[in-house]
Amino acid sequence: MDDYEYREALGFLAGLTIGAVIGTAAALLLAPQSGARTRRQIARRAEAWTDSAGETLEDARDEARELADKAARETRRLARRARRTADRTGDRLSDAVEKGRERLRT
Repeated sequence: MDDYEYREALGFLAGLTIGAVIGTAAALLLAPQSGARTRRQIARRAEAWTDSAGETLEDARDEARELADKAARETRRLARRARRTADRTGDRLSDAVEKGRERLRT
């Protein structure tokens, strides 16, 4: 999952959570029941939302760690490749300079 997809998924989850909160609050406020019962329902739902938000946050952290690990591996791979390329280029340059010196001597 690339960075754009990750942000899209996070935005979707945030929107879904906000929609659920608003919908539940509206249903609780408009439902014909006692205040004590409504407060208990609100407390239970708040606890469920807290648990859900914690799970979503943990999932997001896991995904961020995976992306960071992937980026670190790719950075190391590219650094090794750049070193090999620089070494080969330096060798070729040294060879070319040596050949040029030999030609100048003859």
